[in-house]
Amino acid sequence: MSKDFHDLDPERHGAALRLDADSAPAIRATVAALVKDRDERGWTHHLKNLATALNVEAAEVLEIFTWKDVGEPLSEQEAAHVAEELADVLIYVFDMCAKLDLDPLKLIAAKQVINAPRHRGQRS
Repeated sequence: MSKDFHDLDPERHGAALRLDADSAPAIRATVAALVKDRDERGWTHHLKNLATALNVEAAEVLEIFTWKDVGEPLSEQEAAHVAEELADVLIYVFDMCAKLDLDPLKLIAAKQVINAPRHRGQRS
């Protein structure tokens, strides 16, 4: 694991990445629904456990492609399976964002700003 990381919001110490009134309504609603469901079930998700579960679900996505050649198309059943596993990945990502009070779309946008110079052959 790289010890180097980029602070996605150094000027505001992460405040610009928070889930707040500026977050997209669909994101706020999705996070709220996941939190409500979690709370109604009495689940206590700790960040470590969510990170582990996220990794397991990502591995399930990879498993679908394990014996496929690059560019080999998915069957309809495989595409449906990928969609289901991606939903699980997203649920855990959104659960982690909820625990950390982070807006996933703001995180993506901030990371794209950091990545943009890399794609022009520059380092940020």
